[in-house]
Amino acid sequence: MTPMQTKASFPPLLARGLSLLLWMGVIFLFSALPGSEYPYTPTLSYFLERKGAHVVEYAALMFLAVRFVAALFPREAVRNILLLSTCFALAYAVSDELHQFFVPYRGAKMSDVLIDGLGIALMGTLLWLAADRHKRRR
Repeated sequence: MTPMQTKASFPPLLARGLSLLLWMGVIFLFSALPGSEYPYTPTLSYFLERKGAHVVEYAALMFLAVRFVAALFPREAVRNILLLSTCFALAYAVSDELHQFFVPYRGAKMSDVLIDGLGIALMGTLLWLAADRHKRRR
């Protein structure tokens, strides 16, 4: 690899890394919001909105992680990129719940990690299907 090729590939890696870090920061900030000190029974729409947000935010994290890992390892197989990105996103989901354990009136819930995992799995599946379709068209 020539020095020009290295310089040409660094900006996309930097941009993808920064966008991933920025999104991780957004997730962290939402997780740092204190919960309600008053007990309440959430409505179904409130529950669906909150859990739907988990799915969407972790699907986006998975997408950004895949883009970063693909830029970091451009010759790696799609399967390995998806596997590494999935492990990364799930580890972040677990660390996010551990973080919430220390936030006032919040708690760590394994069910939230599973819901985050649903978003990760959905995005991983979509990306796998897109890569497979692209491969078949060649």
